[in-house]
Amino acid sequence: MADGTPLVIAIDALTFFLCAAVLLLVDVPSPTRSDAGASGRIEQSLWADVCEGALFVWRRPPLLWLLAVFAVANLAGAPTGVVVPLLVKFNLEPDWAARGHTFETALALLGVASGVGGVIGGLLVSAWGGLRRNRVYGVLAPMLVASVFQIVYGLSPLLPLSAAAASLGAAMHPILNQHSQSIWQSHTPRELQGRVFSIRRLIAWTILPISTAATGALAGVLDPGYVFASLGMISALFCATNLFNPYLLRVDDKAALDAANERPAQHRAGHETGSSHTTTAP
Repeated sequence: MADGTPLVIAIDALTFFLCAAVLLLVDVPSPTRSDAGASGRIEQSLWADVCEGALFVWRRPPLLWLLAVFAVANLAGAPTGVVVPLLVKFNLEPDWAARGHTFETALALLGVASGVGGVIGGLLVSAWGGLRRNRVYGVLAPMLVASVFQIVYGLSPLLPLSAAAASLGAAMHPILNQHSQSIWQSHTPRELQGRVFSIRRLIAWTILPISTAATGALAGVLDPGYVFASLGMISALFCATNLFNPYLLRVDDKAALDAANERPAQHRAGHETGSSHTTTAP
């Protein structure tokens, strides 16, 4: 127990058991698929499932833009685990050394600050419940704030300031994720959520290993603080720009999303009947 490793592993395992126990007490609905056969077996192939989930998103541009926002956010935020140790080792060393801390203590302090911020953000959005209308602002505004704090985090020469930026930035993540999840769940039929959400996660998370590898390489050659702040700036500019994106701002308009989905079908029907015009919803 001298280095605390067994204690950390034990706490990690205990939290997994607690989460599993909570799930045992929750009724998780399992909708019946419309394409299930009489025996309950799924007749559709796995590849057909993938295509169906992808087409659901592709035919709804507002959801596609929301997905793009998270892809950019993951591009900026994914390398935290690689960059932060470098920040502590090189950029923050004069400050934590002057305060009598060690590298391990300073790194642990930033990790704890980030974790506490995440818990506070989760409690806040749970008590609040989030926006009922214009939920996209509940995604973009917290993401923009988190990106600004990432810039501060990267440029900060002081350990307390870095800890505050890490905590406040992490507090934004549960808020923006809750609003995003509520948007996706309200627009996706229950029986399609598994197929659509798997495609959504695949696209949004594909950037993670690429971003981590590229950022780690850059941070090893350049100043890690500048690299981290630059990623935050990219995310902040993208979020600020999308606050005026007319496609994304209509993501709460279910009628508009359904109309966009109907256009390809109407277009195909027009060709099949030999019609030169296709009437679509505005």
